[in-house]
Parts: sequence; C-alpha cells; structure tokens
Amino acid sequence: MKNLENLYQEFKELRHFIHQNPELGFNELNTAKLVASKLKEFGYEVYEGIGKTGVVGVLKKGSSAKSIGLRADMDALSINECNNFSYASKNGCMHACGHDGHTAGLLMAAKYLANAEFNGTLNLFFQPAEECCDEELLSGAMRMIKDKALERFRVDYIYGIHNMPSSQMKGYENKKFFMKRGVMMAGVSAYRVDFIGLGGHASAPHLCKDPISVANNFVNALYTFKSLELKDSVLNVTGFLAGTTKAFNIIPNEATVMINVRGLSNDELSFIHKRINEIAKGIAAAFNVEVNVKRAENIKATINNDEAYDIAKNAAIKSFGENDCEFNHPHLMGSEDFSAFLDEVKGTYAFINNGDSANLHHPEYDFNDEVLLLASKYFSTLVLDYLKD
Repeated sequence: MKNLENLYQEFKELRHFIHQNPELGFNELNTAKLVASKLKEFGYEVYEGIGKTGVVGVLKKGSSAKSIGLRADMDALSINECNNFSYASKNGCMHACGHDGHTAGLLMAAKYLANAEFNGTLNLFFQPAEECCDEELLSGAMRMIKDKALERFRVDYIYGIHNMPSSQMKGYENKKFFMKRGVMMAGVSAYRVDFIGLGGHASAPHLCKDPISVANNFVNALYTFKSLELKDSVLNVTGFLAGTTKAFNIIPNEATVMINVRGLSNDELSFIHKRINEIAKGIAAAFNVEVNVKRAENIKATINNDEAYDIAKNAAIKSFGENDCEFNHPHLMGSEDFSAFLDEVKGTYAFINNGDSANLHHPEYDFNDEVLLLASKYFSTLVLDYLKD
C-alpha cells in the first residue's frame, strides 16, 4: 500500500497536533471538529454530536448492501505530561493512552480508502470518552449506542485496535500484532458502598451505631464471597474511608468501602453485582444501619466474535506477515469500552505493538508514530477485503 506510506508525514503531524491539544472525555469539542473537517475534506458524509461529542463518517461505494465499521477513541487523561518534546501538552491533560494515535491512524486509513475501490458502505466511529463515564454511568461507546449510532449506521462487523507498549506484552515483544479468539480483555465494575450509622463519643459506643464495625464486617464477607464463589473474576477492596485524623475519640457517622471488580465472564460480573448488593443490604439490616450502594463503572468484557476474528486474522497476515502476528495472545485484565459495540454487533479488538515506550497512563508515555502506518494498513486491508465483491 504505497499510497499509505506517502500519507505518513501528513498524519504524523496531525497526530502531534492532537497530542499537543488533548481534551478529556465528552469534552473533545475541538478534536471532534478537526475529525469532522478532515472527513468532509476526504469526501465522507459526516454526522456530529453522536454520543455527545462523537463523530461518524460514512462512505458508500457501489451497490452492495455489505457494511463494515472501524472505531477510534479520541479522549485524553487528566495527567500532567512529563515529556519535553516540542508537541508535548501544556494544558494539564495528556494523551497518555495513545488515543491521539488511534484517531490519526483511522483518519489516515479514511483518506486512503476514500480513493480506493470497494463495493459497500464504510462507517467510521470516532468515539468520545473511552476513559470515563457520564452522569448516567455511560462511557463514550455506550452513549453512542444509546444515541442509536448502530441503528443509524448499520455494520455487519466492527473493528478496533489499541497500541500496546512492548513491556506489557511479555514474551511477545518482537511481534507487531496481537489478537485472540473469545475474551480479549476483562470487564470492570466499580462500587462505592456507604454505611450510615450514628456517630458519637468513643466513651459511649452503646449510644452509637458504629459504621466502621459494620463496614469491616462487609469487607470480611466480601473476601469470603470472593474465595468461595468466584471463578473468572477478581474482586478487591481498594478503599476504606471513615473517621478523622484530627481526633481519636470520635465515632463517625459514615464509613465507605470502595470496590473494584474485573472479570472475564459477563454472566459472572452480573452475579457479582447482585451479590454485592445482597451482602451490603443484609449486613446493614443485621446491624440496623442504612446503606447506599452506588455502581461507579460498568464495562463488559471485550469478547471477540469468531467470524469477525477470522476476517481480522486474514487481514493481519496480509498487513504484517504471519510471523509478526500472535493470534493466541493471553487475555488482559484491563478493560475497554469497545466491548459495548461487541455486545451489539460482531467484531474484534486487537493490539498493535507500540515498541519500547513508557507504559500506558504514564506521564512519560508517547505514542510511536510508526503505529500510524501499521494501524491504517490493517484497517484498510479489513475494508478492502470485506467489501471487495
């Protein structure tokens, strides 16, 4: 794909511009405008404001009813960048997960495909807020779906990628492309459980309803549940907040337990949700205190579809060569809201080696610009292979 190589410098500069001007989830206003402007320039029909700040580009050629979707995320993180290169961010936010590269790489493929021959419809989903949720606990992918993106822009298959530093690919550092059948990444749920008792003086505990004691019983019950009933998930108490550091003789009114759950089975994640609520309410009732259980995050496991996997495997071999691909990479316990798309339509998610960079979400992380060419080549091959008839 020689023409892709000719586009490299243009989209490398575009990636640097996006990196220098990062925006947080659901606030990607300027990034979305830039994406929309580029897609219009390339000849796509453009739809803005899908999922608040998401953008969809549509390109139809020929008469085939076949359709394919490609997705990139656009949001940055609330991290102060520690890099010194000329395009480093100075606004207190940072593309520390490479979403600037994902966006630029898909735009690079978009320009190439605009001048290629195919028969069918290409839908490009530029998604906001992969890293966060809105007031309804909907991530960017969930919000786009709730806004009927997949009903309005139908696809037979959808594909996404993420860059991955080689240090996080132990044993596969020399490969370029990583994918597996079935579960690719874990789902994640986060909970805040508040126990509301009755505070007072430590000399008169009989006049109080000590929420710390109740919350401690809850934590013990959670770890018993974890050891006896969980098979494909990990559950951790990640915070216990109560009392004050300014006095030793105060029993507080409230105690809060923070919980993080990661699982490879969406059924088990649903079961855990049910049991956390049951255990919390049962213990609160037993000790006559109030309890509020708030789910702060709910991302399903990323599960690759077998049909879509076969299409992606062939495209990856054409793009990178079979020796540079790993098609049975172990699942990761990190999560990815692309799972929301995969819950609706067939598709796959894959990783592309970012080389020897700092880890994701690190203030010294930087996207490897060579991945732009790798990602755009893979995306273009997917489209041209599937829409060739």
